[in-house]
Amino acid sequence: MSLSDPRLDELLSDGPKLEPLLRWLLEASPRGSRLREAPRTARLRLLQEALVARGLEERLSEAWNHTSAIRLLSETGLPDRTTLLGEGFLRVVDRLIPRLDPEGDLYALLDRLDLGEEDALWLESLPREARTSWGRLLSPPPEAWAHAASLLAHRAAAVGLSRDLLALDPEGSDADSPFFTLTRAVRDRAERPQDPDLRRAWEHCHAACARALAQAHDRLEEQGVSSDLVFRLELLDAQLERIAQLLAFLSGEGDGAAFAGELVRGSASQHGLLTLLRTTVKRLARKVVEHTGDTGEHYIARNRREWWAMARSAAGGGVLTAGTALFKYGFAALPLAPLLLGASLATNYTASFFLMQLLGFSLASKQPAMTAAALARALESGEDQAREVDLVAAITRTQVIATVGNVCATIPTSLAISALWIWQTGHGPLGPESAAHALHGNHPFHGWTLFFAAVTGVLLWLSSLAAGWAANWSAYRRLPEALAQSHRIRSLAGGARAEALGRFVHRHISGFIGYVALGGLLVFVPMAFAFAGIHLEVRHVTLQAASLALGSASLWAQDAALGGALPWRDVLWGLLGIALIGVMNFTVSFALALWTALRARDLGGRARRSLWWGILKAFNRQPGRFLLAPRTGDTLDSPHPGDPHA
Repeated sequence: MSLSDPRLDELLSDGPKLEPLLRWLLEASPRGSRLREAPRTARLRLLQEALVARGLEERLSEAWNHTSAIRLLSETGLPDRTTLLGEGFLRVVDRLIPRLDPEGDLYALLDRLDLGEEDALWLESLPREARTSWGRLLSPPPEAWAHAASLLAHRAAAVGLSRDLLALDPEGSDADSPFFTLTRAVRDRAERPQDPDLRRAWEHCHAACARALAQAHDRLEEQGVSSDLVFRLELLDAQLERIAQLLAFLSGEGDGAAFAGELVRGSASQHGLLTLLRTTVKRLARKVVEHTGDTGEHYIARNRREWWAMARSAAGGGVLTAGTALFKYGFAALPLAPLLLGASLATNYTASFFLMQLLGFSLASKQPAMTAAALARALESGEDQAREVDLVAAITRTQVIATVGNVCATIPTSLAISALWIWQTGHGPLGPESAAHALHGNHPFHGWTLFFAAVTGVLLWLSSLAAGWAANWSAYRRLPEALAQSHRIRSLAGGARAEALGRFVHRHISGFIGYVALGGLLVFVPMAFAFAGIHLEVRHVTLQAASLALGSASLWAQDAALGGALPWRDVLWGLLGIALIGVMNFTVSFALALWTALRARDLGGRARRSLWWGILKAFNRQPGRFLLAPRTGDTLDSPHPGDPHA
């Protein structure tokens, strides 16, 4: 390439125009090799030689800086809004609807060029002489750095002094916040960047703001998380870092190539929704799965006494589920509109689940998503693999006894209900069509039974997220304490009842919300698919076991009246289907919950693969350890916070 490049001559014929020149430069590949420099670097050198030869360097510098570079320095790579929802909405609108930016706006120009990681790496790898010469040509004037730092300081102070951030330090005075002095410290340092006293004042203020943010993050770990609050804390971290960079350039200490690369990366990610959500939502997800893991600790039988307690609890849940299944068929037989039918079925499920919660009974299918979060916590804590395998064994044997307890209690109870019904009425509790569907719908290899069971596992996982979210929200709002100390509630019900209400909410809100979500999902998700013309059913192991018993008894009564016999072959296939439905419910919900917990905690794949290999070897040596009651004396020490059925 030479000085007579026709494209470049044409671009420079009427004076240097920034955007066309930059697009011409970016057309060349930024990749080079050990023996050959990158084509883009060669074009950059050619451009500089052409500018010198034509005496256009000063005009290019004026074109670059004829408008203030404040926006470029202070906003590139940083969110425009101070709330997650507002920033997300703005990015969606900007992506769908074009916006006319002011002429010569460097921030908008950088955005239009659609740069990426490769461009940032190219900038950072430029030869030293190219960095020096172009830095002198394009570096903004000192007042632009100062004004950008002051603008960011005002914005950061406004966010740092918002009420919800100040409330994270209830013992301190609002006036003690270091964000009160941030704008003054930045302004003074920007006006006299070489003054050592002002430099120390700024460093002290910056350190105090950083400590305040660190303390706020620590308090969020102790209580619940708000997505908007996490977003603002991350925004403040980024703003303080950018202010420090801008002030460093004022003192002649900044790294121009690194900062340019950072601006390019920031511009590339500034309009991406996934980039926006990644950090904030991961923090929220981590807190949700932590609360879910707290609940999951209560569903792990670590010794024989707890194993038998889980068996009794699961048996109680199975007895209640028999009634739930009977009411389900009763509501389905009524001539109700779809919305009323859905509301009735969801209320039936939710009421039954609430009763289980209050009586301390267990529903086996609720446990996998909870225990997966507890396993992820153990992986993160770095415990030795033997203890991790012990925890997995405890989880699986607890799930086995919970499922067996549910099924072995709900089937006899359903048969007893059916016998009483037949004795009183002469026919079974289900009509012929419903009974046939209850019997044949559990066949594992006819129809979509196993697929429906896997979908139900997804719904169980979603309900566990709802339970974890409710616990996080309650902790963030300090709801139990607020109810216990509410003047209105204490005046109406008395202090003792208000405190009892607070304890009740603390103990049950997570379970109640999770069960409300589960009841709604089990009913309205299939109805939504039916509205779209897609047939979908739920296959919940305990409900299906009760349905199989009710349907078999009803068909037996019908066949006995007609002189026929119950098709026992279909009953046996149904029992096998119940076992496989339980496996699918457990596997899918556990896998999804574990994946969510591991992603939220940023745990690597090597630890997971090592754990699975250890589990396989332990299961091969001693399968009963994973399936049966632990031997007397076997235990796995771990805290069991709160109530065992919270």
